[in-house]
Amino acid sequence: MNFLTREQAYIIDNNFDTPVYVYSEDKLDEAVNNFLLFPSAFWHDVRFAMKAKSNVNILKKFNNRWIKIDWSSEYEAFRALNAWFKPSDIQISGQETPRELEKLLDLWVFLVATSLDQIKAIWEILKQVQDETIKSNNSRKIWVRINPGMWSWAFKAISTWWETSAFGIWHEFIPEIKELVHLYDLEISKIHIHIGSENTPESWTNSANIWLDFVRQFPNVTTLDMWGGFKMAIMPYEKTADLQAIGKSVAEKFTEFYNETWRKIHLELEPWKYMVINSWCVVAKVDSIVNTGINWYKFIRTNTWMTEMPRVAMYWVQQPITIINDSIEKDYYVVVGHCCESGDILTTKLYDQEVIETVELNKASVWDIIVFDGTWAYNSSMSMKNYNSFPEAWEILIRKSWEIVEIRKREKPEDVWRNEIEVI
Repeated sequence: MNFLTREQAYIIDNNFDTPVYVYSEDKLDEAVNNFLLFPSAFWHDVRFAMKAKSNVNILKKFNNRWIKIDWSSEYEAFRALNAWFKPSDIQISGQETPRELEKLLDLWVFLVATSLDQIKAIWEILKQVQDETIKSNNSRKIWVRINPGMWSWAFKAISTWWETSAFGIWHEFIPEIKELVHLYDLEISKIHIHIGSENTPESWTNSANIWLDFVRQFPNVTTLDMWGGFKMAIMPYEKTADLQAIGKSVAEKFTEFYNETWRKIHLELEPWKYMVINSWCVVAKVDSIVNTGINWYKFIRTNTWMTEMPRVAMYWVQQPITIINDSIEKDYYVVVGHCCESGDILTTKLYDQEVIETVELNKASVWDIIVFDGTWAYNSSMSMKNYNSFPEAWEILIRKSWEIVEIRKREKPEDVWRNEIEVI
């Protein structure tokens, strides 16, 4: 297991109804430190995409470590404000234009315009402002996200830049961006580009070259947000991104750009999975063991999966699984969840959910503890909670002192239907 000990697993099993999300404060700090020490040509900020994880305790920890926030909806923005983030440290880069955009702009929360329509929406609000002092300050500055029209090296399930993606303003519309900015007397101060999940210094260097070409077209840009996932290995066949090597290669390109233009561009990084994925596991139980004949599959049914770990189905990935018992025998299993759903399968072929695969585990028995590592990013925050009316799971944190504390309560059954209104 990545961080959980057998003793801790037994304590958790004895004191909480599984499934349980378990977080490690040590692992989280380790990942944060790696990004704070990221090499950069001049200076850099780290901006966590809170869609990966949004519990208030985690957000406050990031806030205490000088991590800024990227949010994908106005509702995430209000959660970040509740965690005491300064409005100026919060940006939205979502698909939907906030319904309370005027309120957010008034709070000095920044919006990354991801469409020409959003640029117009910002102007519609700003043009109503009569105070010339406000008109002359940062409220006239906007940020834009550009779709560079290139294919990501990452697999297609997480590609966010190409003609098949609606994320950002298509690069061929840069003249229209400039026209609107001039018409509305706005100023673009940051370019935001999502590069997908790149893993090598070479791929990041290539991306930096391309992104800086976009910066070159906007003379008032002072910040380049290279939003992208850094690979954090969770399976034996994976390789973790070398942040130091990537940082040094990107810094060289920023320095070259400065030597050419005399513009020092501030770098923003937006890690999400890397910062959290190995800081979390799900502790669950073996519910039953069934098979489809002696020559076919043996299934471990668990009391979790689709309701707590949708990332496998969303991104077609794999994650480490451990059976905690004293067995010296091994066996091969297909691990499945507790939902009445054909897709509730945890062990499928990498990047192909149509193909079932078996995994070798300790020979299992009913009520054994089963641990799923590498499960932080895009699980609790994306969970299909209440499917089949299963309650939302507990969340607990293992502090640096090894104290185990509750950070979100498990729902009671009646909480599942608490907002329903009876009219019949």
